[in-house]
Order: sequence, then C-alpha cells, then structure tokens
Amino acid sequence: MPFSVVHDWHAGSVASLLTEASAQRGGAAEPHLAVRSLHARALAGERIAESVRSAALEPALRDVYRYAYAYEEAFATASAATSSFALSRGYGESEAAEHGESYARVNTEANARAHADANALANAAAVGAAFATADAAAYAMTYPFAYVRACVRAYGGQDEARGRDARARPAEGLADSLARAIAR
Repeated sequence: MPFSVVHDWHAGSVASLLTEASAQRGGAAEPHLAVRSLHARALAGERIAESVRSAALEPALRDVYRYAYAYEEAFATASAATSSFALSRGYGESEAAEHGESYARVNTEANARAHADANALANAAAVGAAFATADAAAYAMTYPFAYVRACVRAYGGQDEARGRDARARPAEGLADSLARAIAR
C-alpha cells in the first residue's frame, strides 16, 4: 500500500475522529490539526523531516493516549480495593469510601498521565521516523492497529453508541482512501 493512502487516511478520517474526541473532552484541536496538516502536505508530495513530524505527533499522541486510558474502570478498581483495605484496617464505611475515592483519584490521574506520556514519547519518535522515510516495514513496527484502537477508545470512551461509530469510521475512512488511490 503506498504511503499516499496512509497520509490520506490520517489527514481525513483519523484526524477528524481525534479532533472530535478532543472537542468532546474540552481539549484543544490544534495538535490534531497540526498532524492533519503534515499528512496533507505529505500527500501533496512534500518531504517532511522526522524531527518536524515527531514534534507535531508528540502532543497529539499524548491526547490520544490520555483520552484512551480506561480511567473510569481504573478509578473504580482502585477505589474499591482501597476502600476494602481501609475497612479491613478498622475505618468506618464512610471513611473507607472517602479514603478509597481520594486514593483512586490521585492514583488514577497519575497512571493516566504516565500512560499518555510514555506512549506519546515512544510512538512519536517511531512513527515520525517511519513517515519521514515512507518505510512500510518501520511503519508496521509501530503497530498501527494498536494506535487505531487507541483512537477508537479516545473517541468512543464508555459510550456504546459512540464506540460503534468510532470502530466503523477508521475502516470506512481507510476504504475511502484506498478508493481515491486507485482512482488516481
């Protein structure tokens, strides 16, 4: 598959999905629009340096991985476990619940931030290099399907209807990008 398809797909459907995901969470569209712009420029034939790509990808990826983090599930697990532990140590029910929620908030926020930062740093460099060289093998080693899953989670979150839409949109967008490449 020529890289023009990948650039078209990212500039079109993936960037739109992520811009909407950011808007629904009160985030900024700019990081995703910057990445969209790079893909559009690459689609037009411009060669873009790895450092430029990585610098644009990092903040956008940080958003994607932060939005994709299973925050509600992690919070509920941490809260329940900590509350249970507190009860076993003699806390009253309301104190245990308060302690559980307090711990869960601090713990889950730190874990979500670390998850987003680590994934953004690792992936921005690898994806930036793959795009800069249009190296299909290097791109495959960035596990694009895992990225698509993160995009789907970022957009769909816990909402089942949005999740169904999020799962369909990348596939439909890729089919549209392939059709445009064939038509050229």
